[in-house]
Amino acid sequence: MKFKSISIILLFTFIFVFKFSWGSVADDADSQISFNEVWGYLMRGEEKLFVKDAPITDIFYFSATVNAKGRVNTSVVPPYTPAFAGGDRRIHLVISDLIHSSRMHLCLTKKYGVRPHLIKDLVEVTSKFDGIQIDFEAVQRRDGAAFAAFLRDLRKALPGDKMLSVALPAKRIYVDDAYDYRTISKIVDRVLIMAYDQHWSTSKPGPVASLQWCKAVADYASKNIPRDKLVMGLPLYGREWGDDGYSRSLRWPLVNELMNRDDAVIEYSLDEGFKVMYKENMRNTFYFDDIKATRQKLTMYSDYTEGVGFWRLGMESEGLWNIIRLSGEDEKVALNP
Repeated sequence: MKFKSISIILLFTFIFVFKFSWGSVADDADSQISFNEVWGYLMRGEEKLFVKDAPITDIFYFSATVNAKGRVNTSVVPPYTPAFAGGDRRIHLVISDLIHSSRMHLCLTKKYGVRPHLIKDLVEVTSKFDGIQIDFEAVQRRDGAAFAAFLRDLRKALPGDKMLSVALPAKRIYVDDAYDYRTISKIVDRVLIMAYDQHWSTSKPGPVASLQWCKAVADYASKNIPRDKLVMGLPLYGREWGDDGYSRSLRWPLVNELMNRDDAVIEYSLDEGFKVMYKENMRNTFYFDDIKATRQKLTMYSDYTEGVGFWRLGMESEGLWNIIRLSGEDEKVALNP
């Protein structure tokens, strides 16, 4: 009877430690992974979510959009909060169009005469930023050559001290689409691979970015994009699906709350992170990477690139920034003991 009581106590101790320690990580130099560039995407209106001490070299302000006439609002200004004061972070403006394939055809195809006006707007708005990123996710295969020509024209029009980057979809093999990694990487300064949404809002439940899937994406990208231009993207969000087709992205505070529900059924692996199931009006399932799973991806990516990018700031797990070090920080400490 005494042995049984001790066993029960040990079992509940294990459950308690497991359910309340997923966000913790040793804050020491050996646990950190170094990169030359660490990018973070910041949504308009979420400036106050920026963590001042985060090892972020580049802030990507999301976003300015292309309107139906192929023009961009040039009055956009860089974000500012006291957390941005000091330091030497670069701030980039993201120009996005995620769904309008016909609009992209109009803007990119030379014969319509819209492309020069769009480029003029982009050069004007970039004058207030350190760089610009093109995130055109609805370009059709037929417009691939026009997209590359647009990027060449834009690179020529931008001053040499302005960084031009492009966000491209994740691939594990060659796909005959508008986003040819090798061609585009020869034109721009950086290529961010959006290595997330392995499973998305309308797919079946699954990891947002499993380790093995990410490695396959990095393998293919590294064969077509030079190491010094390649930036691998990581998700800071989780995703939840309901059995009625409902889906939403999740920030860390909500993830933490849901994982502490008494009815939460939790599964974990370093490849897929956390899978959590519970029932509230309907059966819910969500996936989320803890710091250990994110560390595995960062360690793997360090073999392929000098840069990583996070989508998006304000959604991260507590303690995430403790595992990342900017390359050269040790030298700075040595020079300024």
